[in-house]
Amino acid sequence: MAVPLVPLVPSTPRGSQLPFLPGYAAQEVKFGTSRKPQTLSFGPGGCIDSYHKLKVPRLNLAITERLKDPFHRYDMSYRSPTHEERDFIKQSARNTFRPLNEPAWLKHDRHVLKFDAYTQDRMFESTKETFRIRCCVIYFYLEDGTMMVSEPKVENSGMAQGTVVKRHRIPKPKCLGGGTYSYEDFRVGSTVSIYAQIYKLVACDEFTRKFYWDAMGAVQPDDQEAPIDSFQANMQVDEEAIAERSATLSESKEYHHLAAGGNRKNQKLEQYLENDRKVLRFHCFWDDMTKYGTRMYYTLHYYLADDTAEILENMSRNSGRDPYPTFWRRSPLRKNPNITATPGMMEPEPVIYKPEDLVVGEYVNVLGRNIFLYDCDVFTRDFYKQYMDFEQGSIKIEQPRLVHTKIRYPPHIGFGSEEDSLASCLRLAPRPPQRDMKRLIADADKVMRFEAKLANNIPQDEKRRFIVAVFMADDSVGVWELKSRNSGHDEGKFANKARRKNPATGSWFCQADFFVGAIVEVNASPFQLIWADDAAFLRMESHPAQFRYADTSLVIQKLRPARELLEKVEGLMDWRSFQSLVQDHGIQLVDHETISLARAHGRYQGPARKAQIDLGKLLLAMDDQT
Repeated sequence: MAVPLVPLVPSTPRGSQLPFLPGYAAQEVKFGTSRKPQTLSFGPGGCIDSYHKLKVPRLNLAITERLKDPFHRYDMSYRSPTHEERDFIKQSARNTFRPLNEPAWLKHDRHVLKFDAYTQDRMFESTKETFRIRCCVIYFYLEDGTMMVSEPKVENSGMAQGTVVKRHRIPKPKCLGGGTYSYEDFRVGSTVSIYAQIYKLVACDEFTRKFYWDAMGAVQPDDQEAPIDSFQANMQVDEEAIAERSATLSESKEYHHLAAGGNRKNQKLEQYLENDRKVLRFHCFWDDMTKYGTRMYYTLHYYLADDTAEILENMSRNSGRDPYPTFWRRSPLRKNPNITATPGMMEPEPVIYKPEDLVVGEYVNVLGRNIFLYDCDVFTRDFYKQYMDFEQGSIKIEQPRLVHTKIRYPPHIGFGSEEDSLASCLRLAPRPPQRDMKRLIADADKVMRFEAKLANNIPQDEKRRFIVAVFMADDSVGVWELKSRNSGHDEGKFANKARRKNPATGSWFCQADFFVGAIVEVNASPFQLIWADDAAFLRMESHPAQFRYADTSLVIQKLRPARELLEKVEGLMDWRSFQSLVQDHGIQLVDHETISLARAHGRYQGPARKAQIDLGKLLLAMDDQT
């Protein structure tokens, strides 16, 4: 209880034996009444404000006296109220405890106006910045007119943040009229002075806008953006690094929090309480495209309580599969599945499927299977329509058309030849593959040899030369490297004689794949054939149907559009110059075609590797062919 002090009186108080001398004067102590009376009481019907001297309704107990008589039900002296009258009395008796003019603490209970604001502070001890923009939130409580200023925490800002001004009635500056701030003093875009600190209001929430429109008929201006200082600009640049650092330190922060005696956080408790036993159900299927695969139907359950999912298989009768219907056990379904080789390894941040990711008509990847969602139940449709304002569709699914899959032979495993491995698949008692004995005897000693170079664009391999041999008896290919001084490579065998496949076509190499100018790949090394021996040229020219680049009649037909150009040139011309001449006219000739023209209508020197085309003979051949 506070004791008020009374100023000194010029005379000695009554009952005091002290003389009226300096230092002997006494103060008269008076005890005042400072208690506040209780105005809130409780009675029938709820709480009552006794300050307004409202009369508490009293029960008429005289009516209960008649209930002692067991025959009161048969008393017809008064009319019993009907059901409508009873409902009217019940409804009219409701909320009678609330006063007609509600006080502010009752009318605006838990009504808070929220404004986003910022203030500017000067930085004296920093060489990187001269000022700092500090974003704050101003709360105005309508029930008692109090205010509070809070600054959200920013990581590594170097400033103490949190509650800047505690909740109380804040006085207005004298230059603004004095008094305390009210809700009429706030407007988006204006400034507010709180204890000599200037705050500019830049935004407000929807409830604040609605309150000003209902209470004052005023419309708050549109939200504005707070300015960005150099510190915030640097934070935006390093946003990814800060996010990674925060994720790395989150586990250590939680560990130290628990070690210091803190409680364990239960962040999903509210989600569990609101969504317990609420499950989304989707119908889906997966098309197995393997040899003996078929369409597999599933039911996907998504539990809203903890964001977990389970997938159950819908097996048909006589499916021949084991009765294990759970395809995915209930657990979080990750978009980025990861398998750790050893315990303790760092794992990427899990990204799990959310309800917004499950849409009818799209795919969900589970264990490498693209599962298609084609329908859902009624509860799932209502959930998406109520919470996400999205209408889930429904796709009519027909059974896939049965397609007979031809049994394929197993691939070659590398032992022996492919024909030998295929023979064990064709018969129970394998037979040796048939061989063309006539061809083996007729072409046993016939070989086409080509000179080649590596076409890998490596400067160290430009001077290396090779011999590519094609054995006509069985189409086997062998490669040998020629001796070259200071090349750093030994001469001799580069690739064994064997049948080889052409990587470009996927089939075995044949004789028609080899000609001057062709690029063939042997042992993962590309070889460009730059010349051939006389035996190879004669073999090709004698079989023009098999080697089309050695057929001079086909080459002459390609040169007919350039006849006028050839008539202007006379005499002999080198085969490369001739090839460049017709190429400028839009006619593409490979090296073997040009050399075949030189051999048939010109001069050819095999050992010297020179070939010249006689244009006069070529024109005569073109006339004879017509």
